Amino acid sequence: MKNITYAVSEEKYTFGEKSRTSYGIVAYSNADQDGSKTIVASAHDVTTDKDSLLELVNDCNRLGLSTLHLNDVVEDFLVK
Repeated sequence: MKNITYAVSEEKYTFGEKSRTSYGIVAYSNADQDGSKTIVASAHDVTTDKDSLLELVNDCNRLGLSTLHLNDVVEDFLVK
């Protein structure tokens, strides 16, 4: 069985003269066991609020969220 570890990703977007930083979620398979960082799921450009997304990522890790539910969790996060 795969062990999934979630983390916050940082993404920079540039539109002409303007730029912004946004944060997403990535899910790594077996990262804590063998040190590899194979991405098995992700959600990009979720929010500009890194602290609130970090709380969500911590909850995903603590609860052992399946990657099958990542999109639903992100959707719920965006609606609250």
